[in-house]
Amino acid sequence: MNVLTRQQARSRRRRNRNWAISLALLLVLGLGVELLLQQFALRQFDAHQQRLTARAGEVRAVLLSELNATLHLATGLASYIGARQGEVHPPELQPWLDGLLRRGRYIRNIGLAPDNRIVFVYPLAGNEAALGLSYPDLPKQWPAVQRIIASREPGLDGPLPLVQGGNGLIYRVPVFLRDDSYWGLISTVIDFDRLYAEVERAARQLGLVIRLRHRDAADGELIKGIAAVDGAPAVELTVRMAGAHWRLGASDAHAESPQLGWLRLIGWSLALAISALIGLTLHSQHRQANLLLALNHSQRQFRQAFEMAPQGLALLDPQGRLLTVNPTFCRLLRRSTEELLDQPLAHFADPQLGVGLDAVLGAADGQTGRSWQGCLFDAHGEPVDVELSAAVLGHSSAAVDGWILHVQDIRESKRLQRLQNEFVATVSHELRTPLTAISGPLELIDSGALGEVPEHLRQMLQIARHNSRRLGLLINDLLDIGKLEAERMPIACEALALQPLIEQALQCNQAYAAEHGVRLRQVGGCAERVRVDGQRLQQVLSNLLANAAKFSPAEQEVEISSERRGAWVRISVRDRGPGVARAFHGRIFQKFAQADASDSRQRGGTGLGLAISKELIERMGGRIGFDSTEGQGATFWIELPLAAATAQEQSA
Repeated sequence: MNVLTRQQARSRRRRNRNWAISLALLLVLGLGVELLLQQFALRQFDAHQQRLTARAGEVRAVLLSELNATLHLATGLASYIGARQGEVHPPELQPWLDGLLRRGRYIRNIGLAPDNRIVFVYPLAGNEAALGLSYPDLPKQWPAVQRIIASREPGLDGPLPLVQGGNGLIYRVPVFLRDDSYWGLISTVIDFDRLYAEVERAARQLGLVIRLRHRDAADGELIKGIAAVDGAPAVELTVRMAGAHWRLGASDAHAESPQLGWLRLIGWSLALAISALIGLTLHSQHRQANLLLALNHSQRQFRQAFEMAPQGLALLDPQGRLLTVNPTFCRLLRRSTEELLDQPLAHFADPQLGVGLDAVLGAADGQTGRSWQGCLFDAHGEPVDVELSAAVLGHSSAAVDGWILHVQDIRESKRLQRLQNEFVATVSHELRTPLTAISGPLELIDSGALGEVPEHLRQMLQIARHNSRRLGLLINDLLDIGKLEAERMPIACEALALQPLIEQALQCNQAYAAEHGVRLRQVGGCAERVRVDGQRLQQVLSNLLANAAKFSPAEQEVEISSERRGAWVRISVRDRGPGVARAFHGRIFQKFAQADASDSRQRGGTGLGLAISKELIERMGGRIGFDSTEGQGATFWIELPLAAATAQEQSA
């Protein structure tokens, strides 16, 4: 027990270790999957950022090209004024300014501000509010104007809200005359809203959403555009133009995060599959080891049982040679193990046992369960009565690997059976003579041959006659069963008409049925001929009819009928009694078998009638059985071969 417990504990530890290894492997593989996915996501992000940066660069190029074209025109006007020494004649400027407005799509107006005061605006319509503005009076714009004048370089400011409405970029060009004196400013107002709309249209064509803000603006303060979604890929490019410094942000209009879900699912599925495969392999190895341990344990137990068995046991090869024998088998034949091994069992057997052994060894399908009897001869040549049964040790599709033979010494049981049979036969014969001497006078007295019997004695005489008849039936049954077991009962089958046999059985049993208040009748007729022993069939039918009458309620009928079934004829006896209890079905044809001892004693019977009927029917080549539902009566039937049927038809 301690060894088994230790083995079980080791088995549990190995099983837990295998599960731990499988789980650890799953975690390691899962971590590897996540690392690979992270690297893949980073590479996808870098590639996406590069593509996004390239498209954002195209948008920035559009913005710069549109601004450059517009600012270049305004710079040319400053050169014109400087060449004229600051003398401006509106009629002369009219064609010039018309050309500027046509070529500069986004120029909203051009203003001239000598001494930093706007005195001329073109076109004037819609821009009247700009006339007369003095930059020193504009605290939000004057610092930028001062920086431009000081640097002597053009400057781009904005976007700023315009007094004319809307937002604009203001491109201011300081004008210096030839004597290096400061003349004033040329202020070109660019329609920022239209310019940004054009840039935004170009961005949409590239699948981008853009935003523009000052370089120093805090996060979230936009000049124009929509703020980026948190976590969405985005880039920012610097835009420098004439002193203006902006940041152009861009992100995908339809940003899609990398679809890692299916990759993660595949990766974890592979990790789980690999872990499960390795776990199953470890589990299989563990189970194989347990099976080997169990096999070794089973082999030890089998060996111990084989050696210590009180019956003889032997292992045979397919040819019937002895491979192994146990000590009991050696003692049974009074031979040593060396004398028996590798010897055919048939060398120690009589012909009857050899025939049974050949039948078992020659079975093509290897099915066993059949027992047979015979004699083995011991070392002194003395016969040993044995009963043998064989079981297959291993059976493949090609052949049987071997047999295990069970050998039971039945000498004592045969001796006791013989004594029992002799005792029953002796007692039966000894009882028959005095019984005849008793029943004969009782018949004479009851019939009145010796004079009138007083009424008070008639009932006692009937009881005596009835019991003497029962005793006679018991003796006859005992003699019959003894003859059947000793195979000394002659049975001569011949072709006979069945109808006369049925009629005779009914006639002979009508009186017995009348005693129980039961009627016997035949349902239909029978024109078939069967191969039977007429006397023995009468004995069987009498048993079935008597049992049916005995267990049927009074005023009921017992029916006998016949039916042809192929090469057979079935004779059925049906009663209306209590039926056969389900627990008694398997023992009903055994000797001395009675469903209820108290009820059977009240109704009479030896318990041998059905056993004798089964033996007689089977020896005549027939079959016997019954159908019964408890509480609904019973139908006992026998099947007999037709006289003209061949052996092949009967087997079918």
